[in-house]
Amino acid sequence: MSRTAILFAALVMWALPIAPSGADQNDPRLDRLFTELKLAADQASADDIAAEIWALWRKTDNPVAAQALADGSEAIRTRQYRSAYRHFSKVIEQAPAFAEGWNARATVLYLMGAYRESIDDIRETLQREPRHFGALSGLGLIFLQQKQFGPAAAAFRDALLINPHLPRIQAAIDELESRQRSIDEKNAI
Repeated sequence: MSRTAILFAALVMWALPIAPSGADQNDPRLDRLFTELKLAADQASADDIAAEIWALWRKTDNPVAAQALADGSEAIRTRQYRSAYRHFSKVIEQAPAFAEGWNARATVLYLMGAYRESIDDIRETLQREPRHFGALSGLGLIFLQQKQFGPAAAAFRDALLINPHLPRIQAAIDELESRQRSIDEKNAI
């Protein structure tokens, strides 16, 4: 499995089962959770807090959107990407203000290699939830795939400003910085 695939797998935590009820990116508990996330003493605590954030992000009051999100998540799990795309598009149709619908579709578009369209959906996600470290990490992965290393590092850094406990993202930044130092050294000669 490639490093990019491993990074991606770590980011699709939203594919866990969802429980429909009133929450989403507007849940008032998120402010406290993001503060706690930045102050987490260790990786295990940070992972627990991040899981709470993802759980709130995945919830919606719209039962049709909730079912479509669950169906799309199952389709991704079984690598039925076109089916997942249709389900996530239905989420967006049913609940256009729901950030996770856009993020889910951005994810499947990434998996399908439709990077431009994925970036468009990431932008929609970030308009609704600017703290979406998963969307920012995904944006970095797209830029990495496109060998746009500067924008990739910038997106990864933005994700880390929100969630400083993303070791795979930090490792990707370290690798990008090492690569850039090597290029700079070669150009200095």
